[in-house]
Amino acid sequence: MESDSYRVLSRYYDAAYASKVALLDVPFYVELAERTGGPVLEIGCGTGRVLLEIAERGIEIEGPDFSADQLGVLGGKLHTLSPEIRDRIRLHRADMRNFALDRRFRLITAPFRPLQHLYTVADQIATFRTVRKHLLPDGLFAFDLFYPNYRALDENLGEERLDLE
Repeated sequence: MESDSYRVLSRYYDAAYASKVALLDVPFYVELAERTGGPVLEIGCGTGRVLLEIAERGIEIEGPDFSADQLGVLGGKLHTLSPEIRDRIRLHRADMRNFALDRRFRLITAPFRPLQHLYTVADQIATFRTVRKHLLPDGLFAFDLFYPNYRALDENLGEERLDLE
């Protein structure tokens, strides 16, 4: 069952993150998609911050996400796109640890840290096995993980700070 935090996050995600100039990952993933030519699988596609940019570049992309609420926000955005762009996009409500699609991909991405929702080694291994099943032999898997600055966390203990401030 989906947690309430995803429902709340879905309403505010785009305002909190999609407009942040400091998030330079979109051009990185778009360039990889253009270089590989697709098809692309974006694990944890969320509200489509990266997925839509790739589809707008003429590249076929599929997006599994665990959150029905996140996919609902993205689905609402699809109605504003041209039919040509919409036809390049396939969405799936799926768990990254064990989904199964009937195709393989040149590029699989996991932008903005969805892999950090995998708290156990067993979940991590299951996800990487799922990725391997969907990746073409010459394909590429690109993902993002947050590496915290523990010293900075300790120095600011007790201070309230906005994310990405």
